[in-house]
Parts: sequence; structure tokens; C-alpha cells
Amino acid sequence: MAAQTPHTPEKAPTVPTLSPEQRVLQPAKTPGIEAILDQIDSMQISEKTGEDRSGDMGAGSGGAMTQTQGDTPVVSPRDQAIQNLPATQVMQRDIAKHITKEVRTLRRQAKTITRIGRPGQAFQLAQLYARIRKLNGLLAQIWEASTDVVKRMFIRIFIDKQPVL
Repeated sequence: MAAQTPHTPEKAPTVPTLSPEQRVLQPAKTPGIEAILDQIDSMQISEKTGEDRSGDMGAGSGGAMTQTQGDTPVVSPRDQAIQNLPATQVMQRDIAKHITKEVRTLRRQAKTITRIGRPGQAFQLAQLYARIRKLNGLLAQIWEASTDVVKRMFIRIFIDKQPVL
């Protein structure tokens, strides 16, 4: 049979007996460390030290006036280019040239893909032809588009240097 155990819970010794190697000593507090930490917490972080993300949201003009020299503000090159946009017909012609040039390069890529038979090339060829169809549809819509649409597309393609699709 098992030895009988007492019905009262065991109690641990009240004073731990640790060897000197097992004892942990707290370092003495430096009198100035709390003052330094309070001073760091009370510092205000300037808004100017952060990154400016006002222009990161698409084609918005976030940083219209970037610097000021005396009383004359310096206008960004993008805003200056937007102010000097050509006439609507010229913008339409330039966009049409850009799109036809891109269609030409896509057709060349399609020719090279059809010559080289590799696995997965059919999918890539279908993607190229789909993009060519979209660009041709966009080219047809440019001549009927409003002035605002043409301006936005011109700014996106030629000033912001973004892809057409």
C-alpha cells in the first residue's frame, strides 16, 4: 500500500536559501536616468521630420508649392507642365501616336512569341492580344472623348510617365 499522506498541504520554507551564484542583485538606480526618461517622453515630435505622403495618392497635386524663396513660391515642374498643356487636338494626336507605337511593339512581341514554341507562351500571347484590343478600343474612344478625359490621359501618360493601361 501507499504511504499515507497528511491531509494538510505542504508549506514551502519562508526564507529562500539560495547560494550566492543564484542570487540576483538589482543595480543601484542612477539619479538622473528618470529625469532623462521624463524629458524624452515630454518631447514633441515635429511634423516636418516625417515623410510627406500628400502626393502619393494617384495623380493629385499634393506638393503644389514645394519651396518658398522670399515672397515668391516655387511651383513644381509637374504643375508648371500642367499649366502649359497644348490644345486638345494636339493632345489627342500625341496620345494616338503613343498608343499606336505601343500597339506596334506589342504586335512585334506577339510575332516573336508565335515563332518560339515554349510552354506557357499561349497564355502570354492571349494576354498580349487582349492588351492590343484594349488599346485599339481606347484609341477609337480618344477622338470622341471630352476635353477633361483627354487632359487627364495626357497628364498621366506624358507628364507622370505612367503606362496607358
